[in-house]
Amino acid sequence: MIKAGQAPEGMIDATGHVMAVGGRTWYVQTDSGEVFECFPAGTVYALHEDTSLLAVGDHVGIVHVDDGTGIHKGSIIEVGKRTSQLSRKGIGKHAGEQVIISNVDSILIVMSAADPFYNKRLLDRYLIAAELGKLEPLICINKIELMDKDLIAEDLAVYTDVLNIPVIFTSVAEGIGITTLTDALHGHSTVLSGPSGVGKSSLINAITGEELQRTGEVSERTWKGKHVTSSARLFAMPGGGFLADTPGLRELGIWDMHPDDTAFYFHDFDAWYPKCKFTSCTHRHEPDCAVKKAVEEELIDPERYVSYLQIVESLEE
Repeated sequence: MIKAGQAPEGMIDATGHVMAVGGRTWYVQTDSGEVFECFPAGTVYALHEDTSLLAVGDHVGIVHVDDGTGIHKGSIIEVGKRTSQLSRKGIGKHAGEQVIISNVDSILIVMSAADPFYNKRLLDRYLIAAELGKLEPLICINKIELMDKDLIAEDLAVYTDVLNIPVIFTSVAEGIGITTLTDALHGHSTVLSGPSGVGKSSLINAITGEELQRTGEVSERTWKGKHVTSSARLFAMPGGGFLADTPGLRELGIWDMHPDDTAFYFHDFDAWYPKCKFTSCTHRHEPDCAVKKAVEEELIDPERYVSYLQIVESLEE
């Protein structure tokens, strides 16, 4: 049962953050630094209204559970308010919101120069999800040793020059850009997200200076070192801040946005859509559309416009 509001006074034994989830177990690191294996109580008090009750990054209140095993265990009885989150539409026609992670400052959208090639359509979806979730976006192009950096920088110029989003080029294999990336993330709590195979785990190892992400299974009683799983995990950064790893996403369904609002999240359209003849212009088939005219004159990146059309169509399905 879920109840709105705070748990009754005196009920909570400890507070902390959800660091990872494995199966039905939620790993909570308390404010004193201890790690507890937890499960949701029969009644959970929630200070948010999202459809996903629990997510990695949530601030929770727990009650200690002594089952005689000597392992720190607890029952989650309160979930705090979320200041930010990365969400996506769950899989399936009638699927609801899936909160991938909560309460982080920024998102590092990780893609690779090749193997696999970066996907600008997916990148545009991430930027919308970031803004909806109140996350500051950064873009990382990893494996830059595989391609010409200048060519990729030119291809991504709309993101750096028009949208003012930092793009950092890295190569874990050759040690390129790791210091720049570490400096950019220092002191922040950042979620790393992107497709499978782009090197997120290798980046986390390089940034932290530890092999936190290893191939193969380790102890079931810790999230550290466990290879790519189906949920996010938080890791402390040396000198302050947190990194959150997420599973590779092949697609990112945008949650809770009306198709007609899509243009407001394409900020390279901002100077043009107020000039459209109709205030309700969808920038698809209406006459005297300033956005379409700007696309024809290449004042708006034509690829971004195609991306916009595809996102609108997907939201209408």
